[in-house]
Parts: sequence; structure tokens; C-alpha cells
Amino acid sequence: MANVTDANCVPGATNFNRAYSRLHGYIAIVICIIGSATNSINIAVLSRREMATSTNSILTGLAVADLLVMLEYIPYALHMNIKIGPQVNKNTYAWAVFVYFHSIFSQTFHTISIWLAVTLAVWRYIAIAFPQKNRTWCSKRNTTLAIVSAYVICPFLCLPIYFAMNIVPNEVTPHNNSEFAEDLSLPHNRTVYVLEMSKNKELVTAIMWIYSVILKLVPSIALSVLSTCLISKLTTTERRRQKLLKRSIIGPNEPEKQQCLATSLAEEASARRTSRTDRTTRMLLAVLGLFLSTEVPQGLLGLASALAPDFFKNCYSMFGDLMDVLALFTSSVNFVLYCSMSRQFRCTFARLARRMVYAAEEPAKGAKLEPTTQDLPACLNHNNTTK
Repeated sequence: MANVTDANCVPGATNFNRAYSRLHGYIAIVICIIGSATNSINIAVLSRREMATSTNSILTGLAVADLLVMLEYIPYALHMNIKIGPQVNKNTYAWAVFVYFHSIFSQTFHTISIWLAVTLAVWRYIAIAFPQKNRTWCSKRNTTLAIVSAYVICPFLCLPIYFAMNIVPNEVTPHNNSEFAEDLSLPHNRTVYVLEMSKNKELVTAIMWIYSVILKLVPSIALSVLSTCLISKLTTTERRRQKLLKRSIIGPNEPEKQQCLATSLAEEASARRTSRTDRTTRMLLAVLGLFLSTEVPQGLLGLASALAPDFFKNCYSMFGDLMDVLALFTSSVNFVLYCSMSRQFRCTFARLARRMVYAAEEPAKGAKLEPTTQDLPACLNHNNTTK
């Protein structure tokens, strides 16, 4: 069986799947626990009043979707990958329904996070390329509408997945099914329920086209193009500013003292702008790289499954767990990116953490704790968190 599967996939795919499946459950649970904590922190920080911007609103919606995916994945990983009880007890009808629900729920909210990332790229490009239209086009009302639209439309985009699988009952005895034989010590037969792909090959092929193109490749291409345009625009804008600064500091009729002062202020402002541009560019590249590293492989494998229906069973499923854990990891590291790239996020998080620590240590004085004036100047200079 392994040789047949490997012949239709990459060499060693079966052995890799067998080895990694033993570790997947533990790795996924650790990532989900850490990711649930970091996304909860993201929501708490980004929803603060002083962080209220259209960009941060989208990031909050993104963190909510990622949090829901991780919270739901924990019981799934415990059920599918970590042996707690007899295997036959894991294939009751109730568990089959849960696995069916998981396949739909996780894909739906992951799709929501993908399109919110695309929305974020559009909003940021408008802010850079059309700053005079930013307040109108990216208003609070339009931002809320975009977030709600993602949460409403994406479930309909994922609707075909509802029809891709069926819950199938199987009569199992110690003699006719080796998968459950070691757990069947009962004198009578048992009925187990498993989730299987639909037998309708035309339907499955159509669903794979929708999955690979609409849910994966289209947003990947859109985010790649938007991010590339945004990075190019940031670089062009910075070069133009530096040229203008160089011209402005050369004034033949200005007193020498004022010229020196203007030069100093111009250099300082240019350094701040350059630093912010570099941080934004690095964050864009990090987000883009993480996004493409998970979405493009899934899209291409899904496209191969649409072109060759047997590819899904023989190859795609061999790497399903690995792609799941990569997607979970991508959704859990945003906190690190925010902290490393946004000083306002760090300041707000630090004040919130101090407030919680002080409240725990001194409950009677917790209500009186407010941010000190020493915390404010550094943070107020950075009005936008980036992703």
C-alpha cells in the first residue's frame, strides 16, 4: 500500500505521514494553547479605545477568527491524534458529527481570516497611495461593513464543503477490521461511523476547484499583488520625501543659524520616517511570507486534486496534518509581529499588563491605577499599529 501511494506522490510520503501523525496532536495542541493566549491578548490590546483605528479593527476581526479556529482545534486534536480511550469509542455517531462540523468550521473561519488579510492590504494601500481619500474610503462605517461582510459571505463561499463528505456507518468485528480489532473485546458486533469523501467524483472535483481557486489561490494572488504594490509605493514615497528634504535644506537667503536648525530637524524627521517605513516593509514581507507559505501549497495541492481526483487520497491526505499545523502556527505568531513592529502596541500591552498585575496584587487600589504620564509621550507618537 505504501509503495502504491508513494508512486502517486513524492517518495516517502507514507512513511512521513505515519511518523508525523504520532507527533501532530501534541504539536498542534501546544500551538493552539499558545496561539489562543496570544490572540486573546491581541483582541484585548487592539480593542482598547486608544488603539481605535480602521486597521486595528480589521486586525481585531482577524484575531477573533484565528482564536475560534484554535479553540475548536484543541478537542479535534485530542480526539483524532491522541489516544485517550478505546479507538472504537472515538467512532461513535456523535464524534463523526463533530469531525464533520470541524471540517466545515475550521475552513470557514480560516477563509474569513484570509479575506480579512486581503481587506487589510487594501486598506493600507489606500492609506499610502490615496491619503486624501483615506478618511472617506476607510471610514469606521466602511471598515465595519467590510469585517461583517467577511463573516457573512465566507460561510457561503465554503458552502460546497458541506456536500463533499458523508458520515458512513460500518459494522465492525474483531475479524473484519484490523483498525479496531485491538479495541474490540466485546462479544457482539459494533457499528462505527466514519467520515468519507462523497462517491460522486464530479461533485468532489467541482468542490476541489472551488476550494483551490476561490478559497486559496485567488486571495493568495490578491494579497501578493497588493502587498507588492504597497511596498513599492512606500519605497517610492520615501525616496520622494528625501529628495524634497534635500532641496528644502538648501536656502541661499536663509541665515546660517536657521539653516543648521532646519537641517537638523529635517534629518531627524527623515530618520523617523525611514525607520517607520523599514518596519512596515519588514512586517509586510513577514506577513506575506507566512501567508504564502501556508495558502499557496494548499491551493496547489487542491488544484492537483481537482485535475486528478485520486491525488487527494494518494498524496494530499499524506500532508494534511502538516498543512494544518503550519496554518495554526501562522495564526499564532501575529502577536510577535505586532510587538516587534509597533511601538504603540507594545506600550498599550505593557500598560494593560501592569494594570492587571497591580490589580491582582492590590485589589483595593486596582480601580485607581491609571497609565502614568511617563508612558504616554512615547506611545502617542505612534497612532497606527501595522500588520
